[in-house]
Parts: sequence; structure tokens; C-alpha cells
Amino acid sequence: MPYAVTHILIAIILVELFREFFIKDNKKFPRYYILIAAFGAIIPDLDFIFVYLLNPLGFTINQIHRTILHTIFIPIILLLCGAISWKLKLKNKQFGKKHLHLPTIFFLLAIMNTLHLILDALFSGQITPLYPFLDYTIGLWLVTFLPEELQQIIFQTIDGILLLFWIIWMEFKIKITSYF
Repeated sequence: MPYAVTHILIAIILVELFREFFIKDNKKFPRYYILIAAFGAIIPDLDFIFVYLLNPLGFTINQIHRTILHTIFIPIILLLCGAISWKLKLKNKQFGKKHLHLPTIFFLLAIMNTLHLILDALFSGQITPLYPFLDYTIGLWLVTFLPEELQQIIFQTIDGILLLFWIIWMEFKIKITSYF
């Protein structure tokens, strides 16, 4: 499966690019949303907390990981929360001085959660999107098309490339070296 770093970096990069090329206004879409997107991108892997807690009781990773939190129900619930908060006119209320809006937070969490599911299904295995109601699984296992040697290192390589891209982007965008 793509590592947590991959999920986080892809979310961060996509939201920053969206913010840069489509929104173009820090007050309408502050960088705090990037942090929220990063959290949304790892929500499905929060089940690892239960792996660590339940392993001493005899539960295996396969019994816990990629079950409840890797379903389409979590993004649907988040989308519904976003729609309800939008309908209740909470889109006009800001949280503190950060210009954050509750519907945007829910929509970002839902989108990034869905992105996580797509990445897992595409690259490394299967997800059971309707668990526990159906055992239907989807997944392309694209990593298996690589030679076995490369399968072992592809996710570390992707992490390195994404991190390098992000650092270069941040240097040219906000001059991070000026903070040193």
C-alpha cells in the first residue's frame, strides 16, 4: 500500500496546486486547509491504532486494516456533514481568525479520504468499499506489474520524489530558506 507519507504528500501537493492555480486568494483558502487535507488523507489508516491495541488480544492486521475505515461510508458521511453544514449556512461563519469554514473542512476531509481509497485500490491491493455489508473487493494492484525487485522499493521512491517536489515548490513559492 502507499505509505502514509505518500497519502499525505499527495493531498498536500494537490490542495496547494488547487489553491495556487484556482483560488489565488489566501483569505478565501488559507494554508490551514492543507493541514486538514493531510489529515483527511490518512483517516483510513487510523485503523492501525486498533491494530496495535487489539494485536495482544489475538487480532491480526488483516482482520482490522482495510475494513471499516477503508469503505465509501466514511467519505459519504463526511460529504453529508459538509452538505448539512452548508445548508445550515455555516459556510458564512469563520473559525477564529483563520478564515476556515466548516463545510469546506468536511468536503476536504471527504475528498482526501476518497483519494486515499483510490490510491490503495490502484496501486497496492484491494479495498472492500461496502464492508461489512458486502465482501466485494476492488483493486488493480498496479505495483505487481513492476519487476519484483522494484516492487520492494517503489513506495519509498515515490515518497522521496513527492517530498523533493514539495520542498522545491515551497522554496520557489514562499522561500523557505529565508527562515533559516
